[in-house]
Amino acid sequence: MIMLGIDAHKRTHTAVTVDELGRQLGVRTTTATSRADHLELMRWSDQFGPDRTWAVEDCRHLSRQLERDMLAAANDWSGGPKMRAHAREGARTYGKSDPIDALAVARAALREPNLPTAYLDESAREVRLLVDHREDLIGERTRHINRLRWREVHGVAAVSAAKLIGEVAGVGRFRSRHAFARHNGTAPTPVWSGNTERHRLSRAGNRQLNAAIHRVALTQARSHPQARVYLDQRLQAGATRKEAIRSLKRRLSDVVYRAMLADAATQERPQAVAA
Repeated sequence: MIMLGIDAHKRTHTAVTVDELGRQLGVRTTTATSRADHLELMRWSDQFGPDRTWAVEDCRHLSRQLERDMLAAANDWSGGPKMRAHAREGARTYGKSDPIDALAVARAALREPNLPTAYLDESAREVRLLVDHREDLIGERTRHINRLRWREVHGVAAVSAAKLIGEVAGVGRFRSRHAFARHNGTAPTPVWSGNTERHRLSRAGNRQLNAAIHRVALTQARSHPQARVYLDQRLQAGATRKEAIRSLKRRLSDVVYRAMLADAATQERPQAVAA
């Protein structure tokens, strides 16, 4: 019986072949971790005969693609992947390197013949893909939050922040806060007759960006003390509720603009390099 132990890493995989007594027969390290490299590793193992078993250390995301490629090719390659080895205890080789670790994996698999066996399970694979997609979405959400140092703006949650960043597409392209307000449609259009001055809703501008600012305004109108005071002042001055919300949105446009400028300046500032 031939056992092939694999020490998996992000950029390379190292395989060590041992016989039934644990004596090392061969070593191979891939130059990358693509599907072609995985197949080449299996081609290399052909020289040790058909009665061989693969033992892959369970490194979650590092060994997942390797196992998937090996399982997919199991019908074409004799001695396909059979098990994962988790333990390294009892290794007689001291030190640490990829070949030493792979050798420990192979010997551990020889000592423990009842380790879990890997196999293709389409239902489990679909669930795993869904979980992976969810983790990707969580990671993307975290990146948006980490990018927005100005997320303390009341009413700007992760989704709204991501929407604002995506729709603005670079705040530096606006020459002023007024240009930014015109772009997002919060700059009202003045209309008046005689001594009565009014402003009406502007239908121009980026409506997706306008909707994001509108959601922030409604949140502040419910729970932000300063915004509520401002709205009350506008109402007492004779404005309608809709007009007061529009005025609040215009003020929020300036807040978002200044916050984005500050965030962009922080990102562009060169980091200090330790001597």
